[in-house]
Amino acid sequence: MTPDEILEQLRQKFGDALSETEVKGAEVRLTTAAENGRQVCELLRDLGFEYLNCLSGADWTTHLEVVYDLSSLRHPHKAHLRVRVGRDHPVVRSVSDLWRAADWHERECFDLFGVRFDGHPDHRRILLPEDWVGYPLRKDYADERLVPYTDYGMEEKVAKTEAAKGAPKAAKVAPPKPLSKNNSTGEIPGTA
Repeated sequence: MTPDEILEQLRQKFGDALSETEVKGAEVRLTTAAENGRQVCELLRDLGFEYLNCLSGADWTTHLEVVYDLSSLRHPHKAHLRVRVGRDHPVVRSVSDLWRAADWHERECFDLFGVRFDGHPDHRRILLPEDWVGYPLRKDYADERLVPYTDYGMEEKVAKTEAAKGAPKAAKVAPPKPLSKNNSTGEIPGTA
């Protein structure tokens, strides 16, 4: 089965529920809403995508996404599925029963982006302490310990460059000579 045939089967089953679809080389790329994510994953698994390479999160400011990268071990095909999730109530169905590797990936996505995976067998933080407040990979995450900065630190870079131009250059200093042992005593001179 070719990637185009795989995409056609997905379009036949889900139609307009797939908002963005394309085939790029050996990879099928598609986007869907959270309510269809589990069903699309089930069909992809049934079509031979038996290996979950990665499950990660993405923050697009207006919405969050759960991104599934899948591979077929029998065919040279890959699938890239983006499941859109609202920022206010980010919940998708767990796929940890479809791909065992999803267990830790889903926990990491919850820990760093705040996406809940309905039906996950062990839904708790994996990287951060249980009492951590917020989700550090969200773009709206604020931590009072972080130092604010300007756009890419341009003001600081310009100030340092200006100061470096006016500062005198340091004189070259010869490197120190290596220490040698005194042949008669076996001591290093000046260390007695």
